[in-house]
Amino acid sequence: MMSDETLIPAEIVNQLPQKYSQADFEAISTSGKYLARLQLMTSNSKQCKDGTFPINHFALIKDNLYKDLGSTVDVLIVAWRPKALRLDEPVISIFDPQDPQFKQIAEDSEEQNSKCMYGPEYLVWIPVVTQFALFFMGSKSARRESANMNARLLKAGTLKPKKIETKQRTWFCPTATPCTTPFDLPSADDIKQEKEKFDNPPKSLVEEADDTGDDTKEDRAR
Repeated sequence: MMSDETLIPAEIVNQLPQKYSQADFEAISTSGKYLARLQLMTSNSKQCKDGTFPINHFALIKDNLYKDLGSTVDVLIVAWRPKALRLDEPVISIFDPQDPQFKQIAEDSEEQNSKCMYGPEYLVWIPVVTQFALFFMGSKSARRESANMNARLLKAGTLKPKKIETKQRTWFCPTATPCTTPFDLPSADDIKQEKEKFDNPPKSLVEEADDTGDDTKEDRAR
């Protein structure tokens, strides 16, 4: 009788290679409507607090699945757009900086526990997983570091955590540095297609809430 613990003997496993890769599986097992998010998981992230994800590692997030990409990630930085985010239920994203809702979210983000963020969002290609993803720099600290992202537009960059210290506390935010490791790029057609969609978002986007690793708490605490 077989059970969940039954294993195929190693000598047989070696004769049964899987036809399709893990990347093939992820491509068809997750929802295809939205790109995954790339996020630095700080100590404020729920998953870091409960010990299920390493602190100051980058996560690729889609369908509530968190893939650990390590403490540094090489990316191609394709494009950026403005984004304002209200983390209510449901989550609301606004992409037009002239929209009154965008301006209100930016104003509200200065308040304690407002669940509001704004800043640049980037379209990036992540070669280690051969996927495009969205990378949002919406806290005060991240917005300051976003100039380093913009300096790498249409170039490769390495994302890493940056330590920020004051007399009262220490925290981390993402930053970008030049990438010295060569990697394969997607086709020009794929880049153009994803950039066109990225450059033409809906006026607003309503999503289900999930953890954003809210490093704005550290910003406000200063």
